[in-house]
Amino acid sequence: MSSLRIRPAALGLVFLGLLAGCAQLPTKPDLTAAQQQRLIPEWRRHELAVRQQENWQCIGRIAIRTETQGGTVNLDWQQTGLFSKITLSAPLNQGVVELRGQPDLMMITDSSGNKELTRDPEATIAKLTGWQIPINALPDWIRGIPHDSNASFQLNAQGLLQTLQDTGWQIEYEQYTPPTAAKRPMPQKITVSKDDVRLRLIVESWQFPPLDPEH
Repeated sequence: MSSLRIRPAALGLVFLGLLAGCAQLPTKPDLTAAQQQRLIPEWRRHELAVRQQENWQCIGRIAIRTETQGGTVNLDWQQTGLFSKITLSAPLNQGVVELRGQPDLMMITDSSGNKELTRDPEATIAKLTGWQIPINALPDWIRGIPHDSNASFQLNAQGLLQTLQDTGWQIEYEQYTPPTAAKRPMPQKITVSKDDVRLRLIVESWQFPPLDPEH
């Protein structure tokens, strides 16, 4: 397979521009332990409702930074139950990687049409792009819920995740969509970090249609 490489070095200026336009929100005082406990029942109801919404789509961008490189890709993530269709595309037509399948078996296609069936999509994405992206956990984190049952977290004053420590990663939630009578608040700005890897997710739109995994 001739590997597509989404060239991080060539995207440095785009990456810096993205970070400049997404400055971190001021840190709010942490809630006390008693305040956290009072919010837990409402948080559990919210978590359950989010998990029950199995069909969703989010569109946005991921900015990635390591000690030696940085870049940004556009993200289009469609989820139907356990089936994912994830499109990662570099700006200026520098490359596209598409993933289709379930966590334990995915077909990955590059912009040249080369395909690779993998049982370890995170390792394959690292090979194609040079970046460590926690593909298996992101469907939960991007929706503002833990991936692992042993994860630890802190809530904000609205009873939503503010920080999350999950499978060795640190996740910070800086902004949510405004809640409405018909829609629950969903994450808009998320930072995911581990060791020297930092991912900045900006979600531009959320949709909850009955998606067709074949399209």
